[in-house]
Amino acid sequence: MKKRSGVVVSVVAVLAVLALVLVLLWPAIFERGERTMDSAAIGGQFNDIAELATEEYVYSSVGKFDDEGLRVLGVRVPFTGKNFLVTYSGRVTAGIKDASQITVDVDDAVRTIAVRLPQTEVLESTWTEGSSEVWDQTMNPINQITVEDVTEFVDSRREVEKQKAIDGGLLDRAQTRAEELARSHTEALIEGTNLEGYEVKVITTR
Repeated sequence: MKKRSGVVVSVVAVLAVLALVLVLLWPAIFERGERTMDSAAIGGQFNDIAELATEEYVYSSVGKFDDEGLRVLGVRVPFTGKNFLVTYSGRVTAGIKDASQITVDVDDAVRTIAVRLPQTEVLESTWTEGSSEVWDQTMNPINQITVEDVTEFVDSRREVEKQKAIDGGLLDRAQTRAEELARSHTEALIEGTNLEGYEVKVITTR
């Protein structure tokens, strides 16, 4: 019995020494392969646009992702869930989607210039690349947090932030700003011409 115990101790000691040697020689034995990054063009084209952005909502927020994991007969299985906090930034812009729809009518009889604008709408809701940071995440070897989890979460928040901006008056502010720009630019353009002195009316079509 004592002999067997001695053999076990010897084996453990040898394994411990081998493990120590492996740790010390790890950099010399194992080398990280070369990392390469490449891309290939699949397609691309130029498109004409006529967007006129007049207002933006810039935000920085923090959100929580919580995945309860597996449940068996209604009971949560330990070590299968994951959660994290993430901070992120972005912006929501609003304005006139197609500025070519803006029309101008001059009435010499009553000396007026009518500028008709389409209604403003949300042009873009984006989050700032590289702005997201993950905090207080679970370290679960069974169900690990992935880049896709973070990206999916932040993408889902874009619609939330968009609605928050609309509820906060983004579209109204964008419309007011568009009307101010239309009036000031028209007045500047007619200055020094035979239209100077005409009343500029800005009308938003419904």
